[in-house]
Order: sequence, then C-alpha cells, then structure tokens
Amino acid sequence: MVTETCHKMAEGGMYDQLGGGFHRYSVDAKWLVPHFEKMLYDNALLSRLYLHVYQVTRDEFYRRIAEEILDYVVREMTDSSGGFYSSQDADSEGEEGKFFVWSRPEVIDALGESDGAIFSDYYDVTEPGNFEGHNILHVKAPSTKLPPNTAFRSNGRAK
Repeated sequence: MVTETCHKMAEGGMYDQLGGGFHRYSVDAKWLVPHFEKMLYDNALLSRLYLHVYQVTRDEFYRRIAEEILDYVVREMTDSSGGFYSSQDADSEGEEGKFFVWSRPEVIDALGESDGAIFSDYYDVTEPGNFEGHNILHVKAPSTKLPPNTAFRSNGRAK
C-alpha cells in the first residue's frame, strides 16, 4: 500500500514533474489538480518517506523522487544566508499555479516538435488541457519512450 501510494503521488499532479517537490494537497479525487502552494514541512517529511521506501525496496524510482525533493528545497526554499522559507506561494504573477501549468504550444515551442510530442505523450499534455485550458503535468501511463529521468527538467520555467 505504501509503495503504490508513493508511486501514484509522484506520478500525479501533486508532484512538480519539472521542478521537483510536492504541492501542498490535491483538490480533486484523482490527485491531479493540486493546491499549488508548496510547504517546507510537507517536502521535508515526504523526502524522508521516499528515502525510506527506497531503502526498503532498492527501487531507484523512490531514490530519484527523494533526491528531486531535496534538490527543489535547496534550490527554491533555501535563503542565501542558510535559512529556509516555510512555503512557496500558490500564486505567481497574480494567477494560481501559473508557473506549473503548460499549453501544448508552449511545450512544442520549448522542446521542438519531436521531443515536444514525446514529452506531451508521457505527461498527458493535450490541446484542450486538463485544468482551465492548460495542462498539469502528470504521468498518464509509464512509457518506454521517455524514461523517468531529468532529461526534460530545468531549474526554472522555460520561456
């Protein structure tokens, strides 16, 4: 039950598929649409959970998620003086989740036609979208075309 839940959470919309880290909670029954705020304490606890699941299973998937959570915390939630921010707001430029949703043209523009199509297939990015005309990235179904790794990840939103 623990491994199945952790796997589904990490493939769903609650997990930031590009930047790492978990959003605070889901607002729908499918765990697709998150409340886009990210909390330090949630990510601290979840990083430990994923590390423990990795230690028990030796499944590299859980190790990768633990590392991505911690990378996110260091990159986005650590102050230059060494302290930590308690949260990252859900609103960006006056819109909830603006930096966490994508349109298909944005993906194609950022990655090119071929890589954009593979990325869109893997993360279920469609023209109509799955959230207010945009797409919350989530793993539709594991695919051999795009192994879960950091090949398409960036340290910030591509423009």
